[in-house]
Amino acid sequence: MTPQTSPKLDPKLGPNSEALLEAHWGRFVAWCEAAGHESLPTTAATIGQFLTLFPGSASTQRLRRRAIRAHHIAAGLPDPIPTVEARVWPRPEAPDQAAVEEVLAAIPKYRYPIGLRGRRDAFLIVLLGVLHLTREQARTITPADVAVTSIVRIRGHVVPSSDDPVSCAACAVTRWLRIAGPVWTGFRGDVIRLLDPTKGNLDQHDCAQPVPGEWRRAEQLLLPLDVHGWARTGVSLSGRSMTSIIPTRRAQAADGPIAEAVGAIARQPSRFDALTLQETYAELGATEDAVDAAIARLTAIWNDAQALDSDLEHAATPHERAIAPDISS
Repeated sequence: MTPQTSPKLDPKLGPNSEALLEAHWGRFVAWCEAAGHESLPTTAATIGQFLTLFPGSASTQRLRRRAIRAHHIAAGLPDPIPTVEARVWPRPEAPDQAAVEEVLAAIPKYRYPIGLRGRRDAFLIVLLGVLHLTREQARTITPADVAVTSIVRIRGHVVPSSDDPVSCAACAVTRWLRIAGPVWTGFRGDVIRLLDPTKGNLDQHDCAQPVPGEWRRAEQLLLPLDVHGWARTGVSLSGRSMTSIIPTRRAQAADGPIAEAVGAIARQPSRFDALTLQETYAELGATEDAVDAAIARLTAIWNDAQALDSDLEHAATPHERAIAPDISS
């Protein structure tokens, strides 16, 4: 058997925690000796058998795995417990799951801060749902990982495009890149201008348009955003936030696509459009007469109200004098 050591597992741990981890490790070593297994190094199958034979709470099992892993690392051995991060985006074959395109189509792309958060979330969905990155891989995406030419690539993987610009994954990436630089540097006015719906166009592919290089100024691309739309620079978007964003956006997509109004605002036609100059003057005169009549009516109501107030005050005065105490005596 390999001689066992008692290394300092973690300099940040207190004596009580260190002793607890050593107790778990000692139990594992004792079981391995009794069962004829190697404890250092061990295997994932041996660890799984140990945890099955000695059940405990989730926190207890977590501490046992931590103790085993720490002793292997301290001995210069490979981690016997492979870490496989669960992917947030569900498997494509899972039932009743909205497709990535449906989710992207349902996300707002304009207006501040709705469009700001929508574009960031769409970028996240491309990373998780199209490129199938893990949360940790998505969190560490930087401008150096992104290449924008006639094809959009992230860490060498091509981001596909689709016929519909509102559900195009490549468009989702370039829409976010257009505002990532100003968001990072805190130029809110520029962000609001870029998200102006009156200047938006959802009928043409954003990924086919030139993308200015301001986004390369950002040190990170998957930015946390507060409720007011400010980016928290230097802080990565947490895995918990990613896990919350994805089901929320999927639920919105289940309600059906949104009809986002973008483009120049057209004035609604009115009955005055076809008037001649003389008819327009006549309408203006009628409008002035109506305004004068309304002012006169308001003046009469105001005078009636003042008169009523004066009458009520005069009627109440003798009664108040009758019941008022005589303070002269």
